[in-house]
Amino acid sequence: MTDSDKLPGLLRTLAYTVRAAMRTDPKVAAGGLLLIPLGWVSGTLFGLWLKLLVDAVVGADQRGVIAACTLMVVTWVGGFMVGTFGRRFNETLQDKAGVNLEHELIHVAAGTHSIQYLELPRYVDRLDPLRKEAWIVHWTLEALAETLGAFAQAAFTIALLVSIHPALALLPAFGIPALLAARAAALREKRAEEGTAAHRRRQRHFVKLGTDSSPGKEIRVFGLERELVRLSRVEWSKEHAIQTRVAWKGTGWQVATSAFFAVGFVGVLVLVGLSVARGTATVGDLALALVLARTMSHNLGMVVGMTRWLVDCLATGQRFLWLVERGRAEEPAATAPVPARLKQGMVLKNLSFGYPGTDRVILDDVTLTLAAGSVVALVGENGAGKSTLVKLLCGMYEPTGGAVLVDGTDLRELDPREWRKRCTGAFQDHARLELQVRDAVTIGDLDRLGDRDAAEDSLAAAGAAELASTLPNGLDTQLGTTWPGGTDLSGGQWQKVALARGLMRDDPLLTVLDEPTASLDAQTEDALFARYAAEARRSRPSNGVTLLVSHRFSTVRAADHIVVLGHTGVLEQGSHDELIRRDGVYAELYHLQARGYR
Repeated sequence: MTDSDKLPGLLRTLAYTVRAAMRTDPKVAAGGLLLIPLGWVSGTLFGLWLKLLVDAVVGADQRGVIAACTLMVVTWVGGFMVGTFGRRFNETLQDKAGVNLEHELIHVAAGTHSIQYLELPRYVDRLDPLRKEAWIVHWTLEALAETLGAFAQAAFTIALLVSIHPALALLPAFGIPALLAARAAALREKRAEEGTAAHRRRQRHFVKLGTDSSPGKEIRVFGLERELVRLSRVEWSKEHAIQTRVAWKGTGWQVATSAFFAVGFVGVLVLVGLSVARGTATVGDLALALVLARTMSHNLGMVVGMTRWLVDCLATGQRFLWLVERGRAEEPAATAPVPARLKQGMVLKNLSFGYPGTDRVILDDVTLTLAAGSVVALVGENGAGKSTLVKLLCGMYEPTGGAVLVDGTDLRELDPREWRKRCTGAFQDHARLELQVRDAVTIGDLDRLGDRDAAEDSLAAAGAAELASTLPNGLDTQLGTTWPGGTDLSGGQWQKVALARGLMRDDPLLTVLDEPTASLDAQTEDALFARYAAEARRSRPSNGVTLLVSHRFSTVRAADHIVVLGHTGVLEQGSHDELIRRDGVYAELYHLQARGYR
């Protein structure tokens, strides 16, 4: 993408951030936008009063001297006041707008229809800097105000230069190359930042490995300290080399364009000096020209700096706007209601899927029925596509071929938010929510958030009835050692909390237990699955589907129907007894794993 292609995007981002600032606090935002530019203009007015003072002194005009000095004092004090108040307005706005933008970042990132923006490298490379630099976005209004002030001062300065001699209007032209070079440098630096995002993420990953407690045992046992340092240095060197090259290129252009402006600066002094010598201009004009040319030189640097600052803020804001627009573009045009009760169940019809941007096919032409009210087990070795299928059933991704039908209706026609309200689950890569225990469980059903009885019931259903009694403050225990008085849990305990959270909703249409007990032993998983399968078979108004996902073939016997995934499709399916009699893949792996647990 060329720089000219990016300009409309930057302007749209500017409009978006200004509107966001105005929504946050219109009076404070308007105050900053008006007062800061006024503070800039006062500097040029000071030069005009200096001309009057010099001419009054040369002409022995005592009243003129007093008037000029008075105007200089008023301008200096007034400029300081409006600039100070303007920046105070912007600092106040930053606090409010910054929090609002960070909240919107959470809302948009967590509320997108798909999770591909959180998983695919090309999207993560754009999101990663935004996570670290979201605070830059709310500086945009201040950067805009300062840039407007710099340009307003430049315009006023040019008008005064023209009043001395029309040819002096050419002076700003000598500064145009510097402005263009500054903008190009800012855009190149942002492109370099995005281009090196993967190196930066890997470098931070190695730092995290070396400083976190979880991998600490393996780091020490395997003696990985020096290797982590080496790997971190390699990634940093790659990033640093690219960004340094871009920075030095920008510096070279800055020096060259500043030298070009210096030629114009000297030309102004020569032209006005000759006019004074010929008597066509006053000594005050020469003083004004000297101040204005010097102001223009300083102003050029400020315009360059403010422009680069504004472009930098907008480039970060552009990532934010990209995410917002992606979220809006994904808003589904739901045309079908989510059923209150399943009659037929869910059908995977010629379903195919491959992750965007890759050639690898995860699922290929899969046709499968998940009958209403049934308990279905999904088994297969790691990498067989079990978790991918779960994402498709929950609407986290859309199929690349075929469809997921809910009572005959394509899942893509249902509002994903309404569908997910009727889903629940526990996952192997579960979140470790560092809340109080009761909230970490009951957040699985926001209508009952904080309900102690509901938390106890869900923990019991997850096989963790005794957990609260082992913690210092029971259900009120703060989880996470990063918080005052916080307590950490073992991997198995964290998994039971996640499982309890997934069991909070009473009557879902789809319940997914995606290897939620991987940190537990096979016997415990077997007991949990058996207990939950029995509970799921009880008559429920929703007649929902329960999906048990595991790589352990020996723990899913209680399911009504077992599906064996592998090689991008369904290898076998049937009840446990049917599959054992068939003596195929399931029977072989079942007996193999069962012997391992004896």
